Amino acid sequence: MKNIFQYIVLVTIIAGFVVSCKKTPDVPANVVTTTDTVKTVGGITSVYTDTVIATINKVTIKYSRTSQCYPSNEIFAFSATADGLPTGAIFNWDFGDGHVINGASNGTAVGNIYQDAGKYTITLTITDASKTSLSVTTVNVDAHGQQVSPHASFYAQIFDINYPNNYNFNANGSTVPRGHISNFSWLWGDGTTTSAATPDNTPHNFPLVSTDMNYPVQLIVTSSEGCKDTAFVPVSISAVYSNITGDFDTLQTNPCTAEVFTFTSNATNIPKGAVYTWDFADATGTAVGNPIQHTFTYQNTYDVKMYVSMNGKIIYTAHRPVWANGQNVQPRALFYKNVSYEDSTYVKWAMYSAGISPPHGYIVSNAWYMDNVLIDPNTNDTYETYAFSKKQTSSGHTIKYIVTSNVGCKDTATSSFTVPIIGQYTY
Repeated sequence: MKNIFQYIVLVTIIAGFVVSCKKTPDVPANVVTTTDTVKTVGGITSVYTDTVIATINKVTIKYSRTSQCYPSNEIFAFSATADGLPTGAIFNWDFGDGHVINGASNGTAVGNIYQDAGKYTITLTITDASKTSLSVTTVNVDAHGQQVSPHASFYAQIFDINYPNNYNFNANGSTVPRGHISNFSWLWGDGTTTSAATPDNTPHNFPLVSTDMNYPVQLIVTSSEGCKDTAFVPVSISAVYSNITGDFDTLQTNPCTAEVFTFTSNATNIPKGAVYTWDFADATGTAVGNPIQHTFTYQNTYDVKMYVSMNGKIIYTAHRPVWANGQNVQPRALFYKNVSYEDSTYVKWAMYSAGISPPHGYIVSNAWYMDNVLIDPNTNDTYETYAFSKKQTSSGHTIKYIVTSNVGCKDTATSSFTVPIIGQYTY
């Protein structure tokens, strides 16, 4: 019943043959080509090509096939004619793959679908109405088989983020149900191509460009049976600015009272429209601008970073350490004084530090001056004394106290007093 059905369907759909290319058949006979055509198959128009005509001992066998590649599938169409046959001669076909069609007639088209690729021997037995054999003719055909169309698929990866134009492509997701993929052809979209026999790790260096580019990368895979499939993936290549140099300048103002830094890029060859983003490394987040001001709260060395970006992509970075005094680093100079000893001809004054360290920092130096002369340049005392001899006239004097913090900020306090004449006392 199956053979009869094949015969009916193919007789219904086949109307002729078409020749699209010339080839030499594997048959022991003289061969000619024809331009007959056949179009049909299951709602999709298929064109029969590669028509071959072989004449062997007055029996002429003609065969052709549809494309093996999607959206078609390979179908062979056969027909045969012979002169001088008796009325009612029967054509019995054996296609060499276990399929047969019996009971065809002179010139009737039959067909066969080979599941697997290979070389098949077709045997045509012509009998008379009583089934007495009149002739046996064979021809060989090469079949591609079914499900031999590949599926192309690939992905791309950057080798190294420092080289954004250097990509690695992997097509090991490409498949074919039967057979194998014999070639991977890459069209990079930049005017160059690559052909590879394996799917893994095909590298490509795209051109270095000064503006972001999208390249329509195309992969064409070819199966062992000659079918092809194509996949397209746009690959984005970031602009490369290899000639940018420099970093940034810093300007510190009001370091002791209200410190502010101004950062200004000095980098050269920055493209127009670039955006400057700053990370001040003090957990305050990032800020955008150039120049830009920033205040640091605490004393520290900060690794300040500058990022230059175009179209949302960083194209240059620079960083450098910046020492900041921070805020509230001004010390306060306070002291007390009193007369520690006095008689009718002599008086000694004593000074006591009450200096206050800054909220962020500490005092590292105490300096005492009497009438603008440093009392003791070799000490760092929080306590100091100074003696006077009384004279015939009283004299006025000024004590100056200077404190210095660990970041070099200073504060000064002064106080005046009078040394009385001989015989008198201060209090």
